[in-house]
Parts: sequence; structure tokens; C-alpha cells
Amino acid sequence: MAGRLRRIQKEIGDCQKDQASLIDLKLVEDGNISPPGTPYEGGMFQVDIVLPDAYPFQPPNVKFDTKVYHPNVSSQTGVICLDILKQQWSPVLTISSTLLSVQSLLCTPEPNDPQDAQVASQYLNNHAAFLETARFWTECYAKPEPGDVLFGTSFRQSTNSNSFTPGSNNHQQQPAPATSVPEPVLTKEELEKRRKVQDLVEMGFQADRARTFLIRANWNTEAALEDLLNNS
Repeated sequence: MAGRLRRIQKEIGDCQKDQASLIDLKLVEDGNISPPGTPYEGGMFQVDIVLPDAYPFQPPNVKFDTKVYHPNVSSQTGVICLDILKQQWSPVLTISSTLLSVQSLLCTPEPNDPQDAQVASQYLNNHAAFLETARFWTECYAKPEPGDVLFGTSFRQSTNSNSFTPGSNNHQQQPAPATSVPEPVLTKEELEKRRKVQDLVEMGFQADRARTFLIRANWNTEAALEDLLNNS
């Protein structure tokens, strides 16, 4: 138990010292892995890491708590399809290297080994629509608020009467002053897209779901409506 605890504490320390990556591991509730140049750029994503009692001889259980549109992440549960989280895990791997692998997966999806088959199909067959949907989900579900600390990750251990539970970092970040952001000037195309979303909302569908299905249907309202009804 003592050796295991030292290992975990060292991994946290090593990750905190790593200034080259975009990951800052802290004992907090919110986190983010949003590599630049991807449709996830600028988003704040909460990643949940549970360390089993047998860690590091068993892989951590890692999933996204924030919804993310990605071929290798379940749109419903946030479960990640990544080989090092399964059969390719090795005790030499660390929390930091695991998070870097998750970050790399966001940059380079593996649609031929998907967790979400529908997203993977769109990635392969209509990549532009995939990018638009992924960016929309980032804006809808992962947009940080003023004062949020980016690039943090929360983790916890499986708990029982004998297991160590890390304490919380109670340092409070001072919120950044709110700034007024001007509304963007919408193009005619975007106004038309918003009108189509609103048409489906008025039929009783949620706005985010309506937009996602419209994107999948290449903004054909009738096709999107049919898919929505078939998947309700």
C-alpha cells in the first residue's frame, strides 16, 4: 500500500512538473484535454479517472464526463476505446502517459476501431459534417466559463475501507473579470441553419439534438426529422 501510494504521488508530481504538455493534473473536479487544431480546441472537458486497487498492475478506468463527439468515445457514456486502457496496459505506464494518449486520440481518431459506430461512419463518409458536429458539441457542452482553470484533470481511486483517498486541492482561483463579447455577424447560411434548428425545436426536439441530426443529414430537414423520429 505504501509503495502504491508513493507511485501515485510521484506520478502526480511528474505530471505537474511537465510544462511541455497541455495537461495539468490536479486534485480538483474539473479538467480539460483540448488539443489545438482540432474541433475540440478551446473546450473544457472533465475527465474521470478511477484507480483500481490493483493499480499500477491494472489500468485506470478513464472516461469523459463531458460529452464529446468522437469515434472512439461513447456519445452516451463517455467510455474511451483505447488499447492501453485495456489489453495493452503496462505497469510502466503512468497517469501522465495515459492522459497524453487520450489527448493524442483526440488529435488522431481511429474510426476503424470505434467506440461509437455512428460517429465513426460519419467521420469516414462525411468528414465535413463530423467536424461541424464535433465543434458544435464542444461549444455546446465544453465551453469554459470566465474564471475556469483550463488543462486540469480530476482523478480518484476506487474506495473501500483500506484504500487511500487523495485529499482535495482547496486553492480557490479568483474568477477573471467578465468581459463583453460582441455577437458575431451571422452569414445567410448560418441564419438558415438556425431557422431549420428552430423549426425542429418547435416540433418538440431539443436544440442540440436537432442540430446534430441536421448536420448528419447535410441540413436536409425532412431527412433529419425522419432520423429523429426513428431514434426517439
